[in-house]
Amino acid sequence: MNRMYGSRRREARAINSRNLQWSDTDFADVDYVAARAMSGSPLGSSLERLKFGMDRSVYGSCVELLAEKFLRRTRRAARMSLIHAALHEYLDDQCTVCGGKESVAADNDAAAKCAACDGGARTYTATERARMSSIAADSWRRHEADYLLIRDCIRSATGSHRKGMARALSDAFESDA
Repeated sequence: MNRMYGSRRREARAINSRNLQWSDTDFADVDYVAARAMSGSPLGSSLERLKFGMDRSVYGSCVELLAEKFLRRTRRAARMSLIHAALHEYLDDQCTVCGGKESVAADNDAAAKCAACDGGARTYTATERARMSSIAADSWRRHEADYLLIRDCIRSATGSHRKGMARALSDAFESDA
């Protein structure tokens, strides 16, 4: 699967590529672009394009698609400030201490696991989330469940996109063999 999917950088390179020529020997940029289209998750595709392709023009469609997905799940409209805050958290998930490297330099030139993020993505506090959402910290509890549901919508959409893309690329690889 690593050979087929590569990395998010490979996908981002394909998004921004001007070279869409076919290749008979290996996956070309056009294969990644086609797999993105066949992933079956327009929201996940747009989110990955926003984050890794650095294409800010899809931000508005990400907000709209997230609002629609929230509405389908809950049958009520989402507060837009929660959607914007959840997107901010998705886009800015690198630890401020280690810069997303998951380790920091120790005294003897060895790398130690970052204590701030525990080797994972940055975790925002409830106060930070309330401030990003323009909600008073003391009333955050009423909105926290909606916020977490929006974060879950983001996670499920990106996961669905990655699985769909891997499936499309593996189908293309198997049909070539």
